[in-house]
Amino acid sequence: MRGATALTPCLTMVAWPAPPGDQGDVKQPHLRDLRPSYLYPRSSGLAAPQRLGDAAEGPVRLDGVPVFEPTMEQFADFYAFCQAIDAWGMQSGIVKIVPPKEWVEALPSLRPEDDAPPTHASLAHVRIKHAITQHFLPAGPGKWTQTNVTRSKPLDAKQWSEMCQSPAQRGPAMSRIQRQVAAAAAAEAAEVHSRQYEASPAPNLATGGKLTRSGGVGLSAARPARGTTWKSTSREEWRTFDYEHQWLQEALTDAEREAGHTLSARDWDEPTCRAIETEYWRTLNLGQPPMYGADQQGTLFDARTSHWNVGELDSLLSRTLRCALPGVTTPYLYFGMWRASFAWHVEDMDLHSINYIHFGAPKQWYAIRQADRQRFESVMAAAFPVDARKCPQFLRHKSFLVSPSFLKSQGIRPLKLVQHAHEFVITYPYGYHAGFNLGYNCAESVNFALPSWIELGRIADYCRCPLAQESVHFDVDKFWPRRPAEAEPAGEAKSDGSTDTRATEAKSRARAPAPRAAPASVPARRVCVFCPNDTSDPLVPIPPEAVPALSRIPAARAALEECVRPPRAHQLCACFLPETWVAPGPPAAVQGAEHIHRARWALKCQVCAAPGAKHGAKIQCTKGKCPRAAHVSCALQEHSGWFVDICAPDVADKLEGTRSAAGSDERAVVLCRTHNPLLRVQAAEERDEALRQKVLALPRPSEVRVKTHGMIWTTQLWDVDEAQRLLVIESSGRDPAAPRVTVPWTQLVNGVCTVPWIL
Repeated sequence: MRGATALTPCLTMVAWPAPPGDQGDVKQPHLRDLRPSYLYPRSSGLAAPQRLGDAAEGPVRLDGVPVFEPTMEQFADFYAFCQAIDAWGMQSGIVKIVPPKEWVEALPSLRPEDDAPPTHASLAHVRIKHAITQHFLPAGPGKWTQTNVTRSKPLDAKQWSEMCQSPAQRGPAMSRIQRQVAAAAAAEAAEVHSRQYEASPAPNLATGGKLTRSGGVGLSAARPARGTTWKSTSREEWRTFDYEHQWLQEALTDAEREAGHTLSARDWDEPTCRAIETEYWRTLNLGQPPMYGADQQGTLFDARTSHWNVGELDSLLSRTLRCALPGVTTPYLYFGMWRASFAWHVEDMDLHSINYIHFGAPKQWYAIRQADRQRFESVMAAAFPVDARKCPQFLRHKSFLVSPSFLKSQGIRPLKLVQHAHEFVITYPYGYHAGFNLGYNCAESVNFALPSWIELGRIADYCRCPLAQESVHFDVDKFWPRRPAEAEPAGEAKSDGSTDTRATEAKSRARAPAPRAAPASVPARRVCVFCPNDTSDPLVPIPPEAVPALSRIPAARAALEECVRPPRAHQLCACFLPETWVAPGPPAAVQGAEHIHRARWALKCQVCAAPGAKHGAKIQCTKGKCPRAAHVSCALQEHSGWFVDICAPDVADKLEGTRSAAGSDERAVVLCRTHNPLLRVQAAEERDEALRQKVLALPRPSEVRVKTHGMIWTTQLWDVDEAQRLLVIESSGRDPAAPRVTVPWTQLVNGVCTVPWIL
């Protein structure tokens, strides 16, 4: 969820309420030992509840997202309930809460009523202003960058629903998805039978004709033309608008809709949602870009809802910050459609967030466990190296998408969750999350904080570059000052019992005075063992047990002596060296350094100058037996001319001129200036532009030399066809009466022009 603005001095400080204790100290007896009902997907937690972990047993690595189904008594106090489940969320990064049935049934209708007071929430009061059109640009296998274009014309909720049902924007037909699910189930059953040496009937895969992702109507079908105006919604249309079930029509083909077929929200079960998820990643770049009515200020809750009212949520922020911060202390509305997505990010100031779907289609979520956070950040930095170099907090730009299969190939298995209407999803500090909408829906979201967040908020970082989407940042110490008797901990305690040393290091850096400049006679020590550059990429420590093995290699020992102690390395350097990787923390550490081939330390970097060219370990060009080498950080610089990226096997084979074995995984491709195809294309474009400038500068008529039929001829240039890149010349030497012919201007010899021809 995006904040609206940086925090301004308009905020006032009030007394900090004493926290009731940590998340494990819950005073209400009915909230003690609160446990999830199951883990999503249910296949990850079908066993007895004791498998979900116990406080006495210590933290566990959850295989799914905790789903809580509280009673009305447990659900009544939002603040206390969230503290009771905080330890679970700090392991999974995300949880789902299914409210009690009596709470859902007590929710007031959102349909406009003539006699309703203005304080009652109504869909007729909502206007979707400044919706965004989302363009997904491929950045490699399983990677995309998201660009948003703002739409200025406002729409109401009914008009948005009509746009979601248009052939260009609606999702896949449910009948086709159900056939895919049935075929997959039949194939699985056939495999089970084959293991028992029994014959199984072939599944019926007949589709009855060609289907398209828009439900039987191609994307070239009629769609609102440019400049089309939406008529205002009348009161009668609002009365007949079934906002809670209208989204079900999107999943019907035109023929099914005319035949009167109906669907139920129960049709979107786990297997069906998995099939729709596959369809999303397959069609992400196809068809008309989706639109997202995100970050719309407002709420669809009112005073009639007393429990879990997202519009007036009880938390440390609402108790302390006496100022309305849209999206942070006051909620945002989100109107989604099929494929409307939110990229990987964490909340501003590493806050908690709560998301509630008022009505409509489900929402697919992905989440990263806090234990995998640092490894996830390293993988994303390696996947988008240019953006990572420009901004250390580039993931807060909310512009980068990677698929679950890509993360799995990097050793990270994200958690998955499907949120349905009238369900809550809570995200937690350090819990990266992303997702997309399965159709027309309306969600409401806001940030909140618990006492456990305060120490995390003190060290929360934020984006400072121009690409920040109005990131929110404020001084936590100002609003929640430290107590005088509060001792500084040796490290930040995490929910899994370990210590986050990065938090302590950040505090130490904040308190430490600026270092004095070293005398000119004393050379500055390098910060990275693998390269001589001081970049903005995070540094990761090298384990002490690897130092003795490195000290036995003379060049590696020299690199260690030139660096600060304890030895550290850039995350990108560790990710791209073939022998090393960054293991998840806390704390994160470089693994495999002792196995780096001794020849890497003795290579000389072809990019940087002496004496740093011999420092550290280098990567070599992977094209054939090319001997050229460079530091990782040097090769990643734009002016170096090198190509460094993680590529799919077919792309890597094409670039390197090799052939991978079947089933090979993605691999790092490193190409020097000579073998960099992008550089060759750029050089060819520069040569072509230089030739174009020479040709256009030739006087006309003039004497030129062209090469044709294996010989060089001197002839007369009369004209230039720039569009076709042709020269208009005499067909026979200098004879003005000879007919004129055209030849490509690439046949011009050195762009030479002699004496202008005088008629």
